[in-house]
Amino acid sequence: MSFIRFSSRCLLSGYFVADGLKAAINPEPLVDEAEPYATTFTSYVDKVLPVDVSQHFPRKTVTLVRLHGIIQATGALMMATGLFRRLGAAIVAVSYLPKVMSASPSSSDEVLPFTRELALLGGVLVETGKKGKSRSCGCCHKKNAPAPQKTAVSSKKNRQADALKHALSTAAS
Repeated sequence: MSFIRFSSRCLLSGYFVADGLKAAINPEPLVDEAEPYATTFTSYVDKVLPVDVSQHFPRKTVTLVRLHGIIQATGALMMATGLFRRLGAAIVAVSYLPKVMSASPSSSDEVLPFTRELALLGGVLVETGKKGKSRSCGCCHKKNAPAPQKTAVSSKKNRQADALKHALSTAAS
């Protein structure tokens, strides 16, 4: 892993760690904004899950905001440290969707915050798709890779195939 990729993951996830911890520690300012999403979530949980399971889910919006903040901060820490980074990025992306939806612009003054939210979501989505090393340079492609070494098994199969060809050619003549 390169230093640039590591530092960019840390910088990107730092925003989500701070945002999640802020929601977990002091959820009261976010309760009014989260109320419609909380009612939708609780009604969905009631419809999908059995009653004995759904009764254990929190119903208060304050508790849901705290839980959401903890989940977002945890996913961001996973992304920053590189431990299950793609899973952490997916968790952050899913947990960030309500904030992006609530920031949709209704006037020209709200376009910049909405664009910022979309850019952050885009950065996290890019991180969910990255696998291992970057393949953008020509030195990593398969055409430049050294030829594979023959193993004992492959050379044994070649000897058996040669013996079969020889036996068939001598039997035909």
